[in-house]
Amino acid sequence: MDYLYFQVAIIEILLMRNLNTILTILLGCTLLFFLGCGDDEETPVFEFLTETTNATEGSATTVRFNTAIPSGVTPNISLSGTATQGTDYTFTIDLIGVIFTIVDDEVYDPNETIIVTLTGFDGNAAVGAKSVHIITIADIDQGASPGLRINLSWDIGNGTPGNVDMDLFLWYEFPAGSGEYEFIDGAFSIGTTFEQLFLPSNSLSSHPNGVYGLGYNYYEGTSNNLAIRANFRSFGGNIGGTSNRTSYTATYTLANINAWDETEDFHVVQYFEKSGSNFINFTPITVPSSGSRSKDIQAAFKEFKQKRR
Repeated sequence: MDYLYFQVAIIEILLMRNLNTILTILLGCTLLFFLGCGDDEETPVFEFLTETTNATEGSATTVRFNTAIPSGVTPNISLSGTATQGTDYTFTIDLIGVIFTIVDDEVYDPNETIIVTLTGFDGNAAVGAKSVHIITIADIDQGASPGLRINLSWDIGNGTPGNVDMDLFLWYEFPAGSGEYEFIDGAFSIGTTFEQLFLPSNSLSSHPNGVYGLGYNYYEGTSNNLAIRANFRSFGGNIGGTSNRTSYTATYTLANINAWDETEDFHVVQYFEKSGSNFINFTPITVPSSGSRSKDIQAAFKEFKQKRR
């Protein structure tokens, strides 16, 4: 009888121990569930790696995520700032970030901004603390000397300069309103090399505000229908108040050939006005007839004349 009682007591103890174990397991699982550990999948957090970027017109830049976005998750963004989408930049969204292509436009517009905001995701992901990134765009002209670049090129009709030599002259009206012009600068490399001048806008002593004239001289060649093109680009300012580029075209014939270093005959065929860092009031190119619109040679011109010989 004592032996039987002992066996029953042992069984009761084992049952109590198993019950305590079961209760402990159930309690632990309940706590884990309410603490969030019962989820099947943990939600990943994504944000931008940095909060600012400096970019330049004509370049591409990537606003990177802190880690690559997995497949099945699509980032959603919003764009704001002073730069205009489609005009100043385009973009694509990649797994590693948002890729921006900055347009080199024709307007001087330094320090425009693109504000990129990570607003959410399609899929299992959450937005982190670095959800806003600001891109500051430097105009490509900001690093250049302020002024006007003048380029003279020509084409004999087949896309080449042919056997033609042209020269480029810059004149300044002095006194203002007189219709008389002083020689300022010239570009006259021998041969078919195109000509280029630069008119600084921040050197008022040597290049003051006022009216300027340009001469496009057909020095020698064999083309009777020479297509000429004058290209202008402003650095640190604008042309006509809206752009920093413009161009004009005209056609010269063999009748326009003028060996100016022998004849001392010069022609002003186009005018514009310099106003601070901006350039305005461009006229079309007027093709000269023989002997028309000629200007007397100036003392400052003699140095350049020697270079041509």
